[in-house]
Amino acid sequence: MTNIKVLPLAIIGTIVGLVVGVLLIVLSSLPAQASAQSLDIDNVYFYMLAFAGIIFGIVTIFLVTAVYRFRARPNDTRDGPPQHGHTWLEVIWTLIPFVLIVILGYGGWWLLDTGDVEAQARAEGQQIHVVAYQFGWKYDYLNGNVELKQQSELVLPVNEAVIFELTTLDVIHSFWVPAWRMQMNATPGQVNQMSVTPIKIGTYEIVCAFLCGIGHSGMNSAIEGSIIPRVRVVSRADFDKWVAERKAEAAKQAEQATTQTTTAGVA
Repeated sequence: MTNIKVLPLAIIGTIVGLVVGVLLIVLSSLPAQASAQSLDIDNVYFYMLAFAGIIFGIVTIFLVTAVYRFRARPNDTRDGPPQHGHTWLEVIWTLIPFVLIVILGYGGWWLLDTGDVEAQARAEGQQIHVVAYQFGWKYDYLNGNVELKQQSELVLPVNEAVIFELTTLDVIHSFWVPAWRMQMNATPGQVNQMSVTPIKIGTYEIVCAFLCGIGHSGMNSAIEGSIIPRVRVVSRADFDKWVAERKAEAAKQAEQATTQTTTAGVA
């Protein structure tokens, strides 16, 4: 049997893989980039697609060539010659995946290290406690100048860091805003954290990405008929106006409750 010429096939496979990688990147359909973190996350995603395309091209070219060149001919029932392996080849195909995994793993770790964002959020941004339940979300704004409780709508000022503290009243849920590229589970008995910086004014889908029960589909604001409001990112002035309106509503409700209690007591 004629040996496979490794270098020419590797070059051909790399070219094919680059074409595949470019097609994967060009044809990718992603939501709008609405957070500072989404820019870097998309870059790492495309970086991984490019590597995946190259690996696919090289492996496929070698596989197809080996199947064709070393196939059994018609009516040839002989056993193939014994093969004892090639040490250098085995070392190479072990080292290359190892190096790739280390590079990609470091990139993911660097990307998800949001310590600076968390510190910024605690110092001058928004701190929000997210409570998941079957089947919805409630938000407590913990900042001293906001202090809103049990809000059903998530409204955030643009270009301000946010740290979310997630808990759940029942089963596991997963808090996901696709346009932010950030997702975190709400797990019973735990407080999980997620940090993000919204950079575009607009309304964005919020999704529970964990199958949480019969009403799971209703926890997706993109679903027609869902009662879950979309996330709103607004200007600082509009955010302050929204906070003032929510506080006025809360004060009015408290006043009405006090009046009803007093009237009931007199009666």
